[in-house]
Amino acid sequence: MQKLAEAQLSNMQNFPEYVLSQAVMTIKAARMWILAAFFIYCAAAVVAWSHSEHFDFLEVQFGSLVEQFEGLGAWEFILRIFIHNLIASYLAMCFVVFFGSIPLALAVFNGLMLGWFIDWMDHFSSLDLLIMLGPHGVFELPAMFIAFGVGMWRGVGFRLGQEHPGWLERLKRVHCVFAVFVVPLLFVAAVLEGRYHLMELLM
Repeated sequence: MQKLAEAQLSNMQNFPEYVLSQAVMTIKAARMWILAAFFIYCAAAVVAWSHSEHFDFLEVQFGSLVEQFEGLGAWEFILRIFIHNLIASYLAMCFVVFFGSIPLALAVFNGLMLGWFIDWMDHFSSLDLLIMLGPHGVFELPAMFIAFGVGMWRGVGFRLGQEHPGWLERLKRVHCVFAVFVVPLLFVAAVLEGRYHLMELLM
């Protein structure tokens, strides 16, 4: 019994190291897909920014999104932003990725939203936009690219002859990435995005 208890304790102590190693290994394996997600996102943003007149339907999407966060207190705003991004990221990498099409579609849609938003806010200077989007974007965008890229690695990569690791193993490994990289990045991003609410609360 004592040896069994010691073995269980050892496994518990090694579990964080195992999760971290699996997460890092997966990021390395999926690095080309993460890079592809970055280029797809940027291409979609450029298209929406340069041809915003064709994407007026995004105004409705943006309006409904804004309504969800109106009138919230600082911590409620941060929590809702965090949960919203967390669910979107989980859908992109850990849920039913449908052969990689879901993370691909989310990368395109989010890129279109950013490009349209930048054009819609053309009355702001580039510096104003950088101050508005930069601080939380530094953390949120990498989390999104990881989620989209790892989701495509899980769905498309497995179908392109890369049978190792298998489907179940990939599912386990993307959860490690989600826990180690995506969740912390999105939490910091949510806090930074709610910085103005926090300043009002503190003042």
